[in-house]
Amino acid sequence: MLCRRIHAPGPPDDAAQTGLGILIVNVQVQPTQTIYIQAKLAECTSVLMAEAVSLDFAATVAETLNLSNIIFLSDCQQLVHFLNAVDQSNPPDWRIKPFTQMFSNYARSRESKIFKIKRQLNTTADALARQALSVSASQYSSLESTCSYEHHVLQCSLLQALQAVDLDNVTIISARCC
Repeated sequence: MLCRRIHAPGPPDDAAQTGLGILIVNVQVQPTQTIYIQAKLAECTSVLMAEAVSLDFAATVAETLNLSNIIFLSDCQQLVHFLNAVDQSNPPDWRIKPFTQMFSNYARSRESKIFKIKRQLNTTADALARQALSVSASQYSSLESTCSYEHHVLQCSLLQALQAVDLDNVTIISARCC
């Protein structure tokens, strides 16, 4: 199961930095693995763009971790409706097309689904996004990563997965695997 949530400051169409928060709960392994990721998106032009970038980001990480049958949860009704539509040729905002296409390709190939959840149920990912947004540029010179997952004795696969994320204007601030 994978949850993600964004928080965009200011009016929806302001070009501004946006905090991205991604929560991955991997129940395909025992004990359950939980991953928390904080990132910033520079020059975000809409809430839809931030949401689409977050989904693309999460799908890239999940693909690199070789996860399938993922359930993505989003509180953005408009984007969930679009991504569940048969015809995805006309996104609600053309600037999100590259991100929604990457997400759709992943979801189809890995038998994944996306569902709408209430915003009140997305508190962890929202908190991650808010914390990411509050970090100043001088505070994150390099990725802060920790792993306490007991099956990653030799090496955590999360760092490799994060290196696969190649999204313009996205800065990964921190990642925790436990």
